[in-house]
Amino acid sequence: MASTCIIDSKGYRTLIKIIAIMMGIFQIVVAGYGFIVINMRCAIHLTFALTLIAMLKPVRFKSNLLTDVYNIAFTLICLGCGLFLTYETRSAYVLPYTLNGPSQMDVIVGTIILILVLVGTRRTTGNALPIICSVFILYAMFGQYLPGLLTHKAYKWRSIVDVVVFTSEGLYGQPLSIASSYVAAFVLFGSFLSITGAGQWFIDMAFSLTGKYRSGPAMTAVVSSAAMGTISGTGVANVVTTGAFTIPLMKSCGYSPTMAGAVEATASTGGQIMPPVMGAGAFILADMIGVSYGEVAIASILPALLYFLACAFQVDFEAGRLGMTGLPADKLPKRWETFKSGWLYLLPVALLIWALCIKNYSANYSALYAIAAILVIGFVFGMKGERMDIKKVLQALQDAARDMLSVAMACATAGIMIGVLTKTGLGLKFTSLLLQVSGGMKLPTMVLTMICCIILGMGLPTTAAVIITATLCAPAIIELGITPMGAYMFVFYYACLSAITPPVALAAFAASGISGAKAMDTGLCATRLGLAGFLIPYFFCFTPAMLMQGNLIDILQVCVTSLIGIYLLAGGLEGYMWRILHKWERVLLIAAALLMVDSGGVTDLIGIAIGAAIIVSQKPWEKCAARKAAKS
Repeated sequence: MASTCIIDSKGYRTLIKIIAIMMGIFQIVVAGYGFIVINMRCAIHLTFALTLIAMLKPVRFKSNLLTDVYNIAFTLICLGCGLFLTYETRSAYVLPYTLNGPSQMDVIVGTIILILVLVGTRRTTGNALPIICSVFILYAMFGQYLPGLLTHKAYKWRSIVDVVVFTSEGLYGQPLSIASSYVAAFVLFGSFLSITGAGQWFIDMAFSLTGKYRSGPAMTAVVSSAAMGTISGTGVANVVTTGAFTIPLMKSCGYSPTMAGAVEATASTGGQIMPPVMGAGAFILADMIGVSYGEVAIASILPALLYFLACAFQVDFEAGRLGMTGLPADKLPKRWETFKSGWLYLLPVALLIWALCIKNYSANYSALYAIAAILVIGFVFGMKGERMDIKKVLQALQDAARDMLSVAMACATAGIMIGVLTKTGLGLKFTSLLLQVSGGMKLPTMVLTMICCIILGMGLPTTAAVIITATLCAPAIIELGITPMGAYMFVFYYACLSAITPPVALAAFAASGISGAKAMDTGLCATRLGLAGFLIPYFFCFTPAMLMQGNLIDILQVCVTSLIGIYLLAGGLEGYMWRILHKWERVLLIAAALLMVDSGGVTDLIGIAIGAAIIVSQKPWEKCAARKAAKS
């Protein structure tokens, strides 16, 4: 029986599409022309987000009338409060507000906005982030009763609302400002490229290149996820996109459902650290460090490539241990034909890299040029035999608006939490506490920071986890001599990896839904497969050359030593290289890899010598000769 609710009617759904398209157009205007008043841009972005969330994610009751009344009223409240926020960002209002503080109406509307943001965040990201934000707000209200470092002076509710809602230290701060500009522009780019079918071409191309190897299906997941990571900065989205093809393929070739889901989750998680389109947290890091997004993207190249190489090594060793074989050539797509069918997809990505990294254009302009390239190619030449049309353009705008919602709410909520940290001084206190617990030593501080990132990232969206841990933990690492780029990238990297660490591993859970395996088993397996990647942040903190900071010789040296290190670590963790390894060999390989974390002549040479001795003992040349003989 068809629903008789107004919110399910064709007219209501059309209204949702119109508002989503308006949001997409607004963000293109922001990317192209900017917005004079940053707070007004944030307010408009938040108004669109709250209104769309209210309409797209309604609350259902048994009574259709109650369902309509509640949801339409909630939507109108979101729209009205958003417009009030936008109106009050006018320059004519700023001066009297600065002199007199918030009025009674400001406090009332500000309180409602706080509630709406928490509700919107719960509907888009789950319960964890709004609960943590609520704890922060309670801390601002009652923290004066706590002992020791946690205490602060008493604040009135009017003062709290003033900071966390109406200032650039709270709701209008870095997170929402970046979400409403750079992040939105790159979401639009990804949406326009995806609507052309680029995702499937990347998967087909990866399959044609890697399918013949013993780890072929699993390697396809790694390579296609790396390729998708260049245009998508969301781990879960990458799982759903590439996993729909790679997970069934792996299962058909003999991988267990748990292993198939874990391989895809581990590979897709790297999409957030793969330039040029990284996770939303990368844009916030660029602003915190005070550099362009292009510099962050360049610094991320080697860590991202090493992460995917670590994944490739582990899945290849796993395939060898399980006795897997590659697929015959007649079951694989033809490489050249596949490449010819979609090589135009590479042009917008190449243009984006050129604009960001060579011309040093802003992230907004770079994304806009890449979108323009997609439109020109799509309308004039077409992609895979299909030309772009107005219907696809409107659909891309709608998809982009929907994809912006969770990031907008996570950033708005994180901004509120940062406002509380600023108001109460908890951020500075936490840095002091972290250094006290670690004894002011570099490695223990980094380990504690890693744990904080992973724990927070388990229940929070990556963006929110990055913002909070960067605010609380990164200053402590910087004080110990780590470069700002290294410290903030360390935080960002582990916040991304939290997507595969149980008990709450969002990327692994998404993969388990496709593979049919148990969610927790998939998360544990994904963590094991990704362990080699967990070492990479320590490499670039101890050796800044990995972040392209230093001379060419240093960069080349760290490339070689880190590559050898993760290769040895992958073998030690998997218990297989050219044959099944003994326990003592695995221990020595892991020790050799750890010796190479701090890039230095003596430790590197010892690690390489240990690794070389174990590899030679396996007589790999005999294995290669046997394989060639078997093929012939």
